[in-house]
Amino acid sequence: MKTARFTSTVLLMLLCLTKPAWGESKPSESEKIAVEPAAQLLERHDTDFKVKVSNDGEQLTVEATFIVPVLPEQAWAVLTDFENIPSFISSIQSSKVLDRSGNSVYVSQNGIEKYGFLTISLESVRKINLFPFRKIQENMVSGSLRKMDELTLLLPEGKHTRIIYHADIIPGPWIIRFAGSIFIENEVRKQFQEIINEIIRRKQRGNTRS
Repeated sequence: MKTARFTSTVLLMLLCLTKPAWGESKPSESEKIAVEPAAQLLERHDTDFKVKVSNDGEQLTVEATFIVPVLPEQAWAVLTDFENIPSFISSIQSSKVLDRSGNSVYVSQNGIEKYGFLTISLESVRKINLFPFRKIQENMVSGSLRKMDELTLLLPEGKHTRIIYHADIIPGPWIIRFAGSIFIENEVRKQFQEIINEIIRRKQRGNTRS
């Protein structure tokens, strides 16, 4: 198995410390056009988009659930597109598959997060066990965090897929002090919205080609 030093973990990126909304650039007109249909498709599922962050002073527990209007195979293609994550997750600067053996993958990622005037650089290497179209288990091997264990489930609901996410994260204590649960919850929601948008963009491209 290859090993490598790595910067930033998708899950803290995906689930903890994304760039604050006030630091984002405004979308171009073409981006607005791409996102608006996605919002229309998800409108009836808005009440199913739930995020909860618990903080016991040491460990963060993140729970999220939402529905995407595609089959599990289509959602899976985005969730496991490790090399291209930087193209649709704004806080990830690089993502690389270090080693792959069967359904086990080692992935390194790096990113830079901003919390007010503070810039945070995170790094990690994660071992990911894949159970195609049903489950993704992730465990941090090394990096900036003390612990990060994640589980993502894909449950078919007719022609849609419910995605359920759970993470147990132990960051440095300074993150607990500076980033409150409400802030983290908002950033988790933003990260998952970027994933939802990418899932729907790919579905739309597929429908256009057919």
